[in-house]
Amino acid sequence: MNYGAWTRQHLTQVTIKNDNRLVSLWCSDPSDKPLLLLVHGISGDHIGLVPLAVELAKTYRIVMLDLPGHGSSEQIPIPNAKPLQSWFDTVISLIEKNVGPVAAVCAHSFGCSAVISHKTLTKKKVILLNPVPNPSGMYATYSRMIMDSAHFWAHIYNWPPFILLRGMTLAKVRQREALRRVRWAGLHSRPSFEQIVFQAGLVDMILDGSAYQHASDGKVALVVCGMYDTTARQRDTLDMEKVFGSTRAVFLKGGHLLPIESPERVAHLVRDCLI
Repeated sequence: MNYGAWTRQHLTQVTIKNDNRLVSLWCSDPSDKPLLLLVHGISGDHIGLVPLAVELAKTYRIVMLDLPGHGSSEQIPIPNAKPLQSWFDTVISLIEKNVGPVAAVCAHSFGCSAVISHKTLTKKKVILLNPVPNPSGMYATYSRMIMDSAHFWAHIYNWPPFILLRGMTLAKVRQREALRRVRWAGLHSRPSFEQIVFQAGLVDMILDGSAYQHASDGKVALVVCGMYDTTARQRDTLDMEKVFGSTRAVFLKGGHLLPIESPERVAHLVRDCLI
């Protein structure tokens, strides 16, 4: 699959303003299909969701959102999860005003922290991919290292060998096509120096887990995790129940980059959940 060609042919950038800050959306071809909003993780942008979008665009109109300080969206102050979730609540209203009614939300990794406000969980079907409600010790140590030396890492973050190393660390599916997708996403999603420093400042919010305070209500529609994901402490269904209550949790073969590692399987689960 030529993801670059698909992106150029089928995605259109739409820019909206939230409190005078630019928010970047990437919308698939207009259609009468239900609209599905995809939200990416930390240090990435919409590019990391393109392989999943290709699969889901067969049955949904796709809108991919660049989070604040990621991709083409402007930064906002994010000292904790509350302003991020408030920002998302407002943005989803603006999307419905400017693009169309949102049928469901599907978020990956850090993006999960943005979409699980009480308001969104009450009004929309929400699917979480690779959520990190309680980071593992290894991931916490890595995140702290990045935060404490952000200006150093910002200089090498987009160096191609380092991009591949990051991808190989997080992705656990080793088939050639999966690795090709990881490489493509890493090489085409390159945050600026300023963005990397800004994103490093979000580590405290990621590690405290407060974003997930409403998750145990059982209103999340589906949680999808990688069997070999080393970023979260939750490694089985019983662990997930402690965080997400009665929400169904599915474990797929893979690591922390399921939208890139196994887009077909993830898309199948999403469709089944939203039927």
